[in-house]
Amino acid sequence: MPTRLPFLASSMLAVLAALCVEGRTMAADTAEAQWRTAFVKRGFVGAFQNTWLKGPGSVIRSRTPMPFTGMRVKVLAVGTYGKEVVLDHLSLIAGTDDVGSTAGAAHPILFDGKPSVTFTTATEQWSDETAIPMTVGTWYVQDSYRGELMPYAYDVDNGFCGPAGSDGDVHLPGIITGSRAGVVTRIEVLTTDLRPGIVCFGDSITHGFKATPNCGKRYPDQLAGLLDRPVLNLGVNGDVIQYSGGAPSLITSLKGIDTVVFLLGINDLIGGSITSVEAYATRATAVIAGVKGHGLKIYIGTLLPASGYADYDKKLPAIEVLRQQINTWIRTSSGATGVIDFDRGLADPQTPGRMRSALQSDWLHPDDAGYRVMAETAATVLRQ
Repeated sequence: MPTRLPFLASSMLAVLAALCVEGRTMAADTAEAQWRTAFVKRGFVGAFQNTWLKGPGSVIRSRTPMPFTGMRVKVLAVGTYGKEVVLDHLSLIAGTDDVGSTAGAAHPILFDGKPSVTFTTATEQWSDETAIPMTVGTWYVQDSYRGELMPYAYDVDNGFCGPAGSDGDVHLPGIITGSRAGVVTRIEVLTTDLRPGIVCFGDSITHGFKATPNCGKRYPDQLAGLLDRPVLNLGVNGDVIQYSGGAPSLITSLKGIDTVVFLLGINDLIGGSITSVEAYATRATAVIAGVKGHGLKIYIGTLLPASGYADYDKKLPAIEVLRQQINTWIRTSSGATGVIDFDRGLADPQTPGRMRSALQSDWLHPDDAGYRVMAETAATVLRQ
């Protein structure tokens, strides 16, 4: 028996050593987890009337793809200007498809331990942290309101709705088009996936206007697939560079990003708020310097062709001359980390001021194929 003690002792030491190593590994995995922004929506406007959905207390389901796995979640909710909004309850639930179907338990999101929160103006409130086993793929924000009002933002994707109490239904019968209704403006996830994220900041072209709903055809969505990196879409219909100022504060508040793709200006040309290359350069330079000042890379996109769009054509040829001048400045003098030449990617070689017919939807916005070309053009530059 005594001759076996050294062997037993050494075996015990080996087991203890293995446990210590495993413990260190688990600690290291926990230490590596970081809060990262998984979803953000810009451009909430007004108060949405839900009486034309399924009545007061309607259940609203909004498609919210998740770019990475995670273990804990918190959401940022926002009210609307000049109106009282009362959130009754809110949850996150995994989807089985992109057209509103769900499976599994809904995970309640609480605010100071309560499911309900009242917004008396456009104030923001972070939820409590919640343990949720997030997985990559389509999730849904599911919420309900006590009154007939809630904030909304324009959206390409369709939402879904059902009558009060239908939270657990696999399918909801109503479809919400053109808007994302609800208070959730941002979702952050505690994750060990540390792939650096990208922010695409711009107007309706970045937002993905005219893309097929619920199919991931906007250029930021397609860019994420090409690069296998999380990409956040900060496009807002009608946005202009005139009011962009320095680095937009929303960009610099996001967690886990290292790159910005900036594309703004065509609405300024059409609306007349930018009438010279110098005016454009002043505003773009401020954004580029501000983003770089926060340690982020910024790539600026050239302005897409727009001839054929009625409001653009009213100002020809001067507006096309100015667009070309601005694009020359972007290519040669912007000081950005790099240039993504969307113009050359989509332009018709026979008529450079116009998009290729097979890539456009209304001569101002690309179609799904055009957004694919935008994503491929951006991916080529960002891989360098």
